[in-house]
Amino acid sequence: MMPGPIGLLGGLEHYEPTLPIDRRMLDEVGVFAPEVVILPLASFKGQAAAAGALAQAHWTTLGARARVVIPGSGSDQTALEMVDGADLIVLPGGVPNRLMNALYGTPILETIVARWEAGLGVTGSSAGAIDLFERRLNLYPPDPFRLIPGFGLLHGFVVAPHFDRLRVRRWFSPFLKRMGGLAVLGIDESTGLVGRDGQMQVLGTGSVTIATDDSIEVYPTGSVIDIDLGTNPSVPVSTVPAHLRHDSRRLRQGATRPLLGSTIREDTSTASKSEPSMTSSS
Repeated sequence: MMPGPIGLLGGLEHYEPTLPIDRRMLDEVGVFAPEVVILPLASFKGQAAAAGALAQAHWTTLGARARVVIPGSGSDQTALEMVDGADLIVLPGGVPNRLMNALYGTPILETIVARWEAGLGVTGSSAGAIDLFERRLNLYPPDPFRLIPGFGLLHGFVVAPHFDRLRVRRWFSPFLKRMGGLAVLGIDESTGLVGRDGQMQVLGTGSVTIATDDSIEVYPTGSVIDIDLGTNPSVPVSTVPAHLRHDSRRLRQGATRPLLGSTIREDTSTASKSEPSMTSSS
């Protein structure tokens, strides 16, 4: 069985159910009244319940049976059962390190990875999108832009959410040479990249930027990108010793520049945005 659909959101200020990012994600899941499990674990403790409630109301409006899970631990049996029964896992925005500390190396993350490899949908906004990849950027001194471990579902990129608001294009170019061969996936606010490995569509009001140390390409809303996210790893990165992990950009067979020379076609659906982002910082 192929891995399930992925949603990567660049961070949003408000839930806007009239816009199609999360609606498209539910279409990709393909289940009537799907079970959506929301893990607001990137939020600060005092904000997690409120963030979860907002997300729950949003997904319920879209026709899902949405539940919020705030595990007492990474092996919380009730949380494990809810995750195991989900059709879609939602990782809202917040602080990437908080989400990592809550799930990295835990049975809950192992369950998410196993279920996703069997077809479960997973969507992350801002911090949630950052942590889905094998590598992410540390934004704190004394060594900002150092690559540090993520969850490892996806490979080949590091995610830069809020790409337009943070004016990343003005200052991030010198750091591209430090990416170890990984490309930067810049996602504007109110914008998402939704689909499955090999075909992801840009939805929302902004654009998606793919950058390496020698090329930058921008994909406007409606674009469908033939992009290899390196999905379906044989072993979750959380179980792989650090000295055996690798930072390699996997190229899609048969394409000359599969990451940066991607096929683009326009979609006629109404552009939208969907899921909010909390404060995003590593």
